[in-house]
Amino acid sequence: MKPDNKRKHSKGAGGQAKRRKTQADAKPKKPVSVENLGWQTVDVPEMYDDAEGFYGLEVVEGVDIVREGDKVQFIAAVKDDPTKEAEESEEFVGFDDDSPEAAEDSAETSTEKSAEKPAEKSTKKSAEKSAKKPTEKPTEKKPTEQSEKKPTEQPTEKDSLPASKPLAPKILSKQDQNKKKLKDKKKNQKKAFKDALKDVPETPKETASEEDGEDAELEPDLFSKLDDLPEPEDDTGIDMSQWEPLNLSGDMISSISRLKFAVPSAIQSRAIPEIMEGHDVIGKAATGSGKTLAFGIPIVEKWLARRAAATKGDDALHHPIALILSPTRELAVQICDHLKKLCSGLPVGPYVCSVTGGLSLQKQQRQLEKADIIVGTPGRMWELVSTSTTTLKGLKKIDFLVVDEADRILKDGSFKEAEDIFKALDRGAATNERTEEDPEPEQAEVDGRNRQTLVFSATFHKGLQQKLAGKGRVNLMGEGESLEYLLQKLNFREERPKFLDANPISQMAENLREGLLLCGDMEKDLYLYAVLLLQSSRRALVFTNSINSVRRITPLLQNLGLPAFPLHSDMIQKARLRSIERFKSSEAQPGQPANQNKTNRASGILIATDVAARGLDIPGIDLVVHYHVPRTADDYVHRSGRTARANSSGVSILLCGPKEAIPTQRLVAKVHAAAETRARKASLSITKTRKGDVVHTIDIDRKLVSRLRERVVLAKKLTDATLAKEKGNKDDNWIKKAADELGVEYDSEDLEEAGAWSGRGSGRKAKEKESREVTKAEMGQLRAALRDLLSRRINTGVSELYLSAPGGVDADELLRNGTGGQFLGKVDSLGLEDL
Repeated sequence: MKPDNKRKHSKGAGGQAKRRKTQADAKPKKPVSVENLGWQTVDVPEMYDDAEGFYGLEVVEGVDIVREGDKVQFIAAVKDDPTKEAEESEEFVGFDDDSPEAAEDSAETSTEKSAEKPAEKSTKKSAEKSAKKPTEKPTEKKPTEQSEKKPTEQPTEKDSLPASKPLAPKILSKQDQNKKKLKDKKKNQKKAFKDALKDVPETPKETASEEDGEDAELEPDLFSKLDDLPEPEDDTGIDMSQWEPLNLSGDMISSISRLKFAVPSAIQSRAIPEIMEGHDVIGKAATGSGKTLAFGIPIVEKWLARRAAATKGDDALHHPIALILSPTRELAVQICDHLKKLCSGLPVGPYVCSVTGGLSLQKQQRQLEKADIIVGTPGRMWELVSTSTTTLKGLKKIDFLVVDEADRILKDGSFKEAEDIFKALDRGAATNERTEEDPEPEQAEVDGRNRQTLVFSATFHKGLQQKLAGKGRVNLMGEGESLEYLLQKLNFREERPKFLDANPISQMAENLREGLLLCGDMEKDLYLYAVLLLQSSRRALVFTNSINSVRRITPLLQNLGLPAFPLHSDMIQKARLRSIERFKSSEAQPGQPANQNKTNRASGILIATDVAARGLDIPGIDLVVHYHVPRTADDYVHRSGRTARANSSGVSILLCGPKEAIPTQRLVAKVHAAAETRARKASLSITKTRKGDVVHTIDIDRKLVSRLRERVVLAKKLTDATLAKEKGNKDDNWIKKAADELGVEYDSEDLEEAGAWSGRGSGRKAKEKESREVTKAEMGQLRAALRDLLSRRINTGVSELYLSAPGGVDADELLRNGTGGQFLGKVDSLGLEDL
């Protein structure tokens, strides 16, 4: 058993004497200067070996700080004679079994340990304490570890030993060896840090301290030398000369260069000068063309000019400068992030905040009190405006009102809150009642003439907003009528705002390739899986028309081993943001084997409704799949605009069933026929080789698709069973709770018989009941069978027995791990490169 360290032993036990200070001998505290405090050097822990600049850190304990007016005093107990005080204030209380100093002394000769007296040891301790004090300022180099423990100035009993007794060699244990290595490593790092500071010009104060012999590492102003180091040169090498004609400030151009934007886009080149001159602007540009910076740069420039011209206490700095409205929460958060990145390169930037639903209302109210630029959705913004007169008064003084994706916000019956906000800003009140403090609002506040109105979108054509299904006429309202509609909805400062069209020929991006894949109505899951598997190197975004489809397709693809993430409006805001972040950061591990039940895709898959169709900028999306044909043509334009952004290329694929043939034809007629008409008016010819103007039919290997059918069937059974069980539990819980409230006895079988019918929807009910009755054992068997299928490569019709036989396995293709390593044999691509 290990002996108790607290137990007292006799002197002959060989342990070191344990001492403690008596309270009666405690010294009274008195004012002391900073130099005379008992500073102690802090040893950097082992885990901070790379903590540059933390060597030489000193701390002090037992000090009271008293402040009298502007004078600060340090009250501490300072010992005059440490050696004498240590002898008088310590009393002998026994020995310890395990003492660090005793363990070190045991490595020396036993004669030294037995001859050493307690009084001499206390003298030795006091000598060590006095040697560590920084006030003595030794002129020699820093003593080593052994010389600190046994200073040469203090006579020890080792000097009086007879010469006939030689010293035994010091044997270090493993722990001591590791400590020594660590100290040597720290010493080398200290030396390297000192060498790095040699090139820094020294101040006269630092030179004097070196002449006095003070160690430079223990100087309190060591970090001040880092301020004298030369700043690293900007080696970005970006030519920003094309931004100079826009008359931007130097700070703004420098901030843009940090974002790696060397050339302004077409909409930026045309919109920024007009906005900075004070005009109202209606900007139309293709998706991914930089519309956010087109209105963000002038707003920040105006804020910088207002801040430079404002004096101390000026009211101009106490109200927001701009209000930006967006139709979706994700787009609002994205605009806020883009503006923050733009302002991060400025010496002083505006405070940008986002106001969206699903998050804390109280926190957003606090942010609005200090916000300079507000980005929000109409619903939450109206909730804050209608309940706070302070917020409304601040918004009445804004210089910019920006409506992003205006065709979506101003669409009839979509955002009533947006109309309420516009009316409140124009009239200067949220209601028709006038307060006593402001019975007659100023004329500038009544008609909204003190602000600029900026409207941006990729589609302003009212004909694109009509339903594709049904028997509606095409292009009921031309472009001129569409602009008149905007003038009626918004109160512009100018009678005719500047209309800037950056892409007058086509609604679609130039580098976008479009394809049409024909399939059966009940085979969309199979063909979707085939497309995603064949395009394994592309980050994909799948759009559906319903939330239930997102809830079903996401677990289906997850069961098939694909990293799918959902996004729809029924999700809470934090879950929506979390799905987007996971989708952005999803990457396959390098060297991942193909026979695991994991994906070999380079990136993830986002399954979303149209909530992700507007303005969402996710880098690296190469493929957009329309699981359902969009309801309107403008939805197709914005969906496809999630790829081929800026100067990158992308692919948009429509999965079209027999029932969707007519809506698809109308879609092509509305989007591309309008582009051909504009081209003829502009005397331009669209050649057949130009990509993106015609939707091409994709030819896929039907035999290969049939080999994937077994996988999809098993995955669908698992998904349907899981969803049916979850839905059944929710329905049962709801009905049971309602029965308990009514005091009625609940019988699920009787209720099921009463609710049975043979009309529309009875087949779906029967399938849900069948899926709900699947047992856990059967689901385990389904998972095992699916796992076995996913672990094997898909044979495309080759012989697996003989590699050299004609039509056998292509060994070179197998070694290259083509198409994600999922197939045995040659696989033809979808031919997207030829679109």
